[in-house]
Amino acid sequence: MTTKRTLQAQQTRQAVLDTARRLFAERGYDATSLQEIADAMGVRKANVYYYFKTKSALLVELLGSLIAPLTELLDRVAGVPDPDERALRLAAGYAEVVVNAYRGPGPLNLGDPGLQREPEAARLLDVLGERALVLLFGATPTVDQRAAFWLILDLGPVLRRLGDLSDAELTDAVQRLCLRVIRSV
Repeated sequence: MTTKRTLQAQQTRQAVLDTARRLFAERGYDATSLQEIADAMGVRKANVYYYFKTKSALLVELLGSLIAPLTELLDRVAGVPDPDERALRLAAGYAEVVVNAYRGPGPLNLGDPGLQREPEAARLLDVLGERALVLLFGATPTVDQRAAFWLILDLGPVLRRLGDLSDAELTDAVQRLCLRVIRSV
């Protein structure tokens, strides 16, 4: 049974996550402090610190909402024997996850240099990326294959400039872009 105190703690923790996500999206990761998150919530920094001891821990938690569906996608396509079918499924699934994350409240910009400087966040993203790279191109991808793959991981500029499309249209456009890029090498 959930007590009132437990429910309030869950709501506060979620409010910290929602506020951080929004501020990271608006200002960038580096330009947002725990104090600014607390100020935006109208609470003391200690309230934020109670749930997340560091900004990095907060970022890792936020990345979980993106990492979990991508991990599930990689698990699903790992057993697809045909490389073309595997690429198609990866592109379709990736496009769906990315568009859903982009349309959500305060999308994380995976191209934000601050994210890449956070060791745990960078490690989580790199592990996923390396796994996807192998699923697409095998154990020894060429330089061109690696470059094409890493290029499509930062779709922030594309999503922003095609934001007027419906979710379905944007998802289709991202999927086609991914397939064009990875098939061009």
